[in-house]
Amino acid sequence: MKYAVEAFNLTKAFKGEIDNGERGVVKAVDQVNLKVREGELFGLLGPNGAGKTTLIKILCTIILPSEGTAKVNGYDVLEESEKVRSSFGWFHGETGGRSLYWRLSAEDNLRFYAYLQNVPRDVAEKRIDAFLEFFDLMKDRRKLVKDYSTGMKVKVMLARALLHNPPILFMDEPTIGLDTLSSVETRRLLKTLNTELGKTIIFTSHNMFEVEQLCERVAIMRSGKIIIDSSITTLKDTLRDIRAIEVDIRDSKNPDEIIQRLSQMPMVIKILEIRNRADNLFVRLQVEDEYEAIPQITERLHSFGTKIQSIRQVEPTFEDIFVKLTGKE
Repeated sequence: MKYAVEAFNLTKAFKGEIDNGERGVVKAVDQVNLKVREGELFGLLGPNGAGKTTLIKILCTIILPSEGTAKVNGYDVLEESEKVRSSFGWFHGETGGRSLYWRLSAEDNLRFYAYLQNVPRDVAEKRIDAFLEFFDLMKDRRKLVKDYSTGMKVKVMLARALLHNPPILFMDEPTIGLDTLSSVETRRLLKTLNTELGKTIIFTSHNMFEVEQLCERVAIMRSGKIIIDSSITTLKDTLRDIRAIEVDIRDSKNPDEIIQRLSQMPMVIKILEIRNRADNLFVRLQVEDEYEAIPQITERLHSFGTKIQSIRQVEPTFEDIFVKLTGKE
């Protein structure tokens, strides 16, 4: 089996603040071993400060590891850094567009980066036109980037990452700052690049819905270590102890009071989600035993005159699983 990305005991240590304000060595990446198959759409997840961005920067040859090494597209990040850099496209995961030249237009930014990546001029022009059209930037192609909205800058950065048609893409929060429609189109683009063109995509996001929709397999990081490396299906199968029910409440007049009453019930561990739709209130709850909870919650709400449209057991979402594994809200 061929691997697009491999990490071997990868470690990055910094001098920084540890407990009680004392200075010491902090391991942002701690003995990470990882293999991502060619053509895989792989999710790299974790709470803020888990080490995801540091790991990606090592793989992109932006910073050097303290220990261990890695290979990208078969090239060693320490010994063959130039070949590594020609093998991937990288979306930086920042919304301010700091990696763009603000006093250049979108098309001039893309021409400049195409030149740096040795893309032939005629090929570059065709690709630039295609990306500007896809991201709905044609009418603003000559406007200076400094006058772009956050979403428009994100679109230019995505186009830049794809310009040289790399086999591997590092996508760090690629839909951050985009509106709903642009986010949907970007997810569709990534899926197409993966399934039809066979590109390997390493994808980070705090949007668990996106991760569940796109990724085949995920690694979850915490405190610099990979604590889980598994398919999403397997994770759900092994963590079915997250018992949850959903209550659909009709004509809810006092939603805050209803939520308070539910949260005070002994069998309710946590309110997982609250949604309002029209006149209905949807509440998803983590409970100790769904078979005991359903009749007790039904009886309690009826005693207060609350109308229940439906109450049912539901599968844990990937967000529930992520919170349980990382211990973060």
